Amino acid sequence: MNRLAMRWPGLKAFGVKGLSLIAASLLGVTAVQAGGFANPNMSASGLGVANAVVASADDVSAAAYNPAGIAWQDGIQAMAGVDVQFRNSSVELGSGIGSNGGGAANINHLYASWMPRDGSVGVALGYGTPYEIDNSWAAVFPGLTGQTALNIDRLSVDLIYSHSSSLAIALGGDWYLSSANLSQGAQVFSGKDNFSFGGHVSLKWKPAPMWSVGALFRKGAKIGFSGNAGESLGVTLPDELTVGVAHDVADAVRLELDANWTRWSKLSNLNVISGAATLQSNALDMKDSLTLMAGATWFWRENSQIRFGYAYDQGASNSSAFHPALADQTGHQLSLGAGGDMFGTHADLAYAYTYYPKKTVTGTFAGIYRDRRHSLALSVTKSF
Repeated sequence: MNRLAMRWPGLKAFGVKGLSLIAASLLGVTAVQAGGFANPNMSASGLGVANAVVASADDVSAAAYNPAGIAWQDGIQAMAGVDVQFRNSSVELGSGIGSNGGGAANINHLYASWMPRDGSVGVALGYGTPYEIDNSWAAVFPGLTGQTALNIDRLSVDLIYSHSSSLAIALGGDWYLSSANLSQGAQVFSGKDNFSFGGHVSLKWKPAPMWSVGALFRKGAKIGFSGNAGESLGVTLPDELTVGVAHDVADAVRLELDANWTRWSKLSNLNVISGAATLQSNALDMKDSLTLMAGATWFWRENSQIRFGYAYDQGASNSSAFHPALADQTGHQLSLGAGGDMFGTHADLAYAYTYYPKKTVTGTFAGIYRDRRHSLALSVTKSF
């Protein structure tokens, strides 16, 4: 939905200087980091540009990427979708190849927003799964580690204030609904937590007709899982800051570059405890990470888009203290997508392939790790 182009029908090519700036930014992508069990795929439109959307945020999935972007979307909107994921993960040991017995779950997303046409205050609602992982190395490292299955859903609500035609801010709260299943040797833990909360703030600014800038800061929550026999597991979600800049080229192409900083150092372990006793020990050595995402959207017809994205990801775990419970490796992601109006709705479809070069690990879980991931996302949007 080319809302930006419809609002700025007079856009012209921004010239050699502006194009050179964007090209230099895209070519400047080097090493970035994406750690732990984060799932950044919040919609098909976002996945199509490798989730580089914090500055544009021009459909209702802005409720997840940058709620302030709702200020430029009049009326009532709703989106529903799914991200179908496939994964192939293994480790090469001296005795042969050991497979990760876990998998990747299909993830749903739901968003809704209301912004009065002549008003300055609106609301947005969002539901998604920002954190999910299922690793199982019990057959490879018996007694040392087993299954690590974490699923953390997030319900969010935002109040959006349109300060002017060029600036909007949003303030929101996050409610986390979580489940965990961990095993290690004979120890098995299963727990839930439905009462953990966090918050976030975002802005979108259009300093010039062809440019937009976006930012989102999200405060991580502390999740406390409780088992049936009095065991407990604490997971501290990381703080996140995402910033980005987008530029429209002659109403036909949008280029965007985003950066995401994630404070993974807050997640120090996945230990299951009972009183003063540690039933399962999973010490993590996570470092804060930076992720860069670059995306291009071609508005080839009215209300129709073709999308391309690229991200280079470096894992947040140190090789010398690597723990397969949150196996995370350096990788490259390529994505493409398309969207268009049909039968009174707008549909987006995207595919992404993430390739992780082999990672040589020393220490307790020494080996050569290999990982591949595929994501296929579909979103359908209805405006009222």
